[in-house]
Amino acid sequence: MPRQTVQPIRTAQVSGAMIKIKKVRNDALRENVVIVNQGTLPQPLSGWALASLRGERLFFFPDDLILLPGKPLSVHSGQGASGMANALNTNLSWTDEQVWVNRSDVAVLFDAHGEEVDRYAYPHTRTHGSATRRRELLVQDGERWRIEDEPLPEVQTVWRKDRRPSRWG
Repeated sequence: MPRQTVQPIRTAQVSGAMIKIKKVRNDALRENVVIVNQGTLPQPLSGWALASLRGERLFFFPDDLILLPGKPLSVHSGQGASGMANALNTNLSWTDEQVWVNRSDVAVLFDAHGEEVDRYAYPHTRTHGSATRRRELLVQDGERWRIEDEPLPEVQTVWRKDRRPSRWG
């Protein structure tokens, strides 16, 4: 009889789920990031990644992890992180090394398609999307991963009746 295997579902954010980085705690040697599903539906995190933008480090979530609505999830790094993981997957261990830059850093959460879902900058307050800030993309380049700025939208030249060009984006 052939052996059956389970393939993880790699998906973008499910409509009805709202995954947010609630906080980044960097107490010099012990660090953790708290992520919460503020939506109404469970979100599979297979293929999702958490990145330190300034430290240029990546953490990939386990394939079997599903974040339930209202439930927090902590990703630990730094001293003692390996002892923080639990069977319920509410505490995950990244590494015993320091990941987050002490003065300031930006945590970025990427979905399974490499698109930015949320970001949290510290010690400053949350940075929301704006016209001046470009989103990040997580791109696989052979065996390596890199973070890139999302391309700017193409600008179209539209001719007005007075025959002067006008820029639209």
